Amino acid sequence: MRKMLFLSTLAAVLAGPLFPPAHAQAPAQPDALAGLTPAERAFATDPHKLAEFRLTPEKVRMVLTGRSTVEAKDYIDAMMNAVAKEAFQPGDQPDIPLNTTSALAFNGETVVRPAILDDLHRDPGPIILDRYIHQKTGIPTFAHAPFALHPEDLEAGHVEVAFVGVPQDFSTGWRDALHGPMMLRTADYLTGSASDPDPDTGINPGAALRLADYGDLAVDYMSVERSEAHIRDMIAQMVRLHVVPFVIGGDHSVMFPDVSGLSSVYGHDAISIVQFDAHGETDWEDDGHLRADNQSVRRLVENGSVLPQNIIQVGVRDGAPSIQPTTSRPGSVVTHPVTELEQHGTMALLQTVNDELKTKAHKVIVSFDLSVLDPAYATGTGRPLPGGMTMREAIPLVRGICASNTVVGFELLDPAPVLDTTYQTGQNANAIMHACLTGIALNRHPHT
Repeated sequence: MRKMLFLSTLAAVLAGPLFPPAHAQAPAQPDALAGLTPAERAFATDPHKLAEFRLTPEKVRMVLTGRSTVEAKDYIDAMMNAVAKEAFQPGDQPDIPLNTTSALAFNGETVVRPAILDDLHRDPGPIILDRYIHQKTGIPTFAHAPFALHPEDLEAGHVEVAFVGVPQDFSTGWRDALHGPMMLRTADYLTGSASDPDPDTGINPGAALRLADYGDLAVDYMSVERSEAHIRDMIAQMVRLHVVPFVIGGDHSVMFPDVSGLSSVYGHDAISIVQFDAHGETDWEDDGHLRADNQSVRRLVENGSVLPQNIIQVGVRDGAPSIQPTTSRPGSVVTHPVTELEQHGTMALLQTVNDELKTKAHKVIVSFDLSVLDPAYATGTGRPLPGGMTMREAIPLVRGICASNTVVGFELLDPAPVLDTTYQTGQNANAIMHACLTGIALNRHPHT
């Protein structure tokens, strides 16, 4: 209902002419906002609030020039009323839940299958899906790892790292992120080679770590918001079992429920985020969704899921401002643009980020949006941007951060397989995950 009110108000605002017809114009007032109350004037000059209506303070003055005081007040009050009704009120339902309980209700395909329907009851633990020794084909899983269906499987298998797909693509620039988990399960370098050594360190992450594929989570393909609670709860469930979730998107809107799930277990002040991304994801515009992909970081901070001073952004180059653009100011996001990598080199930037992490919360989430790579290495991503990282820069950065810190979560976001017929986006994405797995293995089992 609030969204309908907001959209109808936006339509009315945009439909109105910037200038009233000549025959209707009254003598121009010296100040178009002169007849407004202080609250109305404050709203009419606030660029952030006006941005929701695709307006600026300058445009508002143009619209109100020549209007009567009554018309000006009605114009501003309509927008203020829409914003007030859109806001969360005490007693409101916090979110629209995904249907995971009633098979006869709307979205019955997202209902969690009860264990009682299993024809064959088995002892809990990850299931090896191979028929043959050293099998290369068959049912694909991430890293050719055994499959875990229930939380009991993760617990019984003492799983350290579990891959989980979140095929959500309703909130991105280019669609097809929903096929990201499918692509990365079948692409080379991670699949079928979990025990292959990292070429730079000689570490076999598949041999050193207990891995599992936890399948894909259900999402609502018509609503970003409706999917959030289920994703958040499933990630939190994994974390409570002391599992490091490797979340495979899915577009960047997945970041909000993923990090929220980790935060709900560890605490908002106990986690840090290293965000590899071409974009800051701190936009103010909602793009039709309350949790659009390009505002995930801002929503996490506003929601209290993470402290802004515990966020480090690497590779940003879209020119959009961070939540607080002055990185020397306490409480601000630290941003390392891609130009810093060019000026100082990979190992210098790695040392800088690791030194910064020593002063922040010690439980680290690594968020890797494929847009941070130059399109030459990842054409299949939702928001590509020229001038990005090379693979020889990204791999040691990811591996070094995962090796030097306590990584409690990893996310690979914004693949778009349909945009890449060369197969290299999937291969390079898996190489990034392999690098972090290698780093975690070095951190947890240094004598492997």
